[in-house]
Amino acid sequence: MQTIEFIADSPAAALQQIHRQLGPEAVVLSVRRLPAQGVARLWQKHGRVEVLAGVPDETSSTQGPARSSHPAVPVGVPSGFADQDNPFADPIPSGRWPGVAWLEARGLLPEFAGRLQRHLSDIHPSAPATRDAEWNAVLAALVTLWRSPSRLEEEHAPQTHVFVGPAGSGKTTALCKWLTLAVLTEGRSAAVRRLDSTVANTAEFLTVHCEMLGVPVERFCSGASAPVDLNFVDLPGVDAEDSRALAALQAQPASLPSPQIHLVLNAAYETEALLAQWHAFAPLHPTDLILTHLDEEPCRIKLWNMVFGTNCIIRFLSAGQKIPGQFQSAVPGLLFPVEFNQ
Repeated sequence: MQTIEFIADSPAAALQQIHRQLGPEAVVLSVRRLPAQGVARLWQKHGRVEVLAGVPDETSSTQGPARSSHPAVPVGVPSGFADQDNPFADPIPSGRWPGVAWLEARGLLPEFAGRLQRHLSDIHPSAPATRDAEWNAVLAALVTLWRSPSRLEEEHAPQTHVFVGPAGSGKTTALCKWLTLAVLTEGRSAAVRRLDSTVANTAEFLTVHCEMLGVPVERFCSGASAPVDLNFVDLPGVDAEDSRALAALQAQPASLPSPQIHLVLNAAYETEALLAQWHAFAPLHPTDLILTHLDEEPCRIKLWNMVFGTNCIIRFLSAGQKIPGQFQSAVPGLLFPVEFNQ
């Protein structure tokens, strides 16, 4: 996808340029405020807005605020898997299909690999005759076990989206990405609350980003805000082992109207740490998961452990620090190694 730089006085003005030049299929890739130039620096800190945008080579609609050209599942048999004589360097565990063993060797926990194998055996009394047929059966089973989120547009309105998670999970960055797509691409009205908990919420860049987008931001719940389409609430990161902070965090969403709680986790963490964090935050009853730092985790198969090991859906996948950057609705094909999605 070829990207084009647009400079304007405001994000809204840049969006008009983008739609006029690139059309309605344009995708905003990043937004940043430029420093003031010349003598204007004497009375203003920031200058105009730089927006990078482009039109994907292939687009297809997905649920959520972002578009994705990725298939629901990978296309083709993984490299080395189609070799009938020696598909793996290591022995295949007893009772496993080679496709299930391939997933286990690349990060799927043994208990979940066993669950997948039992599901396949219930559907197929005997293993398919070819590697292609077997791999397609494994993919079909994974799609069956995948829990798709409901469309946000079909849920109650106005919506209140509360972001929680451990410190360093990329929670506030994910909020900024979603906010930017909603305001610039969808033209929706929004408001943000940057609240404290047992510790102060020090995400100053969230306030700066809201000011750049022209989105009101509050540091407390005033209860007198003008109605908007989307309310975003950012809460401080909490250590998963801090029971006192987690208890205080659990009480906060109760004061908000119809909150949808999004648990944000760093996908680059080890599986054991991710599952431990999920169990620590489970008492908050998260609506869904947002997995971040996908650019730091090439072996995404391990993230299927979150599908098998939790009762929570995965809604969004985020990569990189650019805003909005990569922020996609989660589909099964995106939880496979990067080479599948080229």
